[in-house]
Amino acid sequence: MRVRWIGLTLALVALGAAAGWGLGMLREEPATTVATASPVPAHDPSVPVLPDAPYAPDIGYPPLASDLTYRVHGIGSPAYRWHYDVPAGWTPEEVSPLFETRWRPADEPTVGGYSLRVKLVNEHRTNAEMVAEKEAAIESIYDDVHVLARTDDMLSFRYREPDTNRKRFNTFTWFTPPGGSTAEFEMSVVGRDVDRAGLDSLRDHVAASIEKVS
Repeated sequence: MRVRWIGLTLALVALGAAAGWGLGMLREEPATTVATASPVPAHDPSVPVLPDAPYAPDIGYPPLASDLTYRVHGIGSPAYRWHYDVPAGWTPEEVSPLFETRWRPADEPTVGGYSLRVKLVNEHRTNAEMVAEKEAAIESIYDDVHVLARTDDMLSFRYREPDTNRKRFNTFTWFTPPGGSTAEFEMSVVGRDVDRAGLDSLRDHVAASIEKVS
């Protein structure tokens, strides 16, 4: 009799174990799958990004050299005169008699090359105010303006020339005479990308030569 009870007990234990295993299998959650991140193309972006339009090609004129020789020239009236250096062989174009002159090589085309411009100013503004005024002006006149350098008396920038669609580089510098408080002399150099080293050399040399003589 005791043997029968022991056999019945073992059978019930085995049946319970099998039922528990089956219930566990039913309750087992499927394995979690981790998705791999990948780029998703934007759908209807609110601000489309357009590439810059290509520039027109530069004129085929030799680049501005950095080892020029210079001659002293003057601008202004006998009572109010400034001296400054100009590359030898360059010819003047008087923009405004006595007060503004542009210089370039004698055989260079009048559009698309490089040049030096000097101007007497009488706006009663400090050098820093002239810089700010010029920056505001170029932003309103030209396209694709990128300021390359700015100090209290100098502004250098790249821009797209509206009439020719060419990439151009320009640097303006203002000068105050000793004892003065406002800008009286303005110099600028302009040219192409291939002229940039020569433009830096030209600007530095002419800036060091500028002197109020009367």
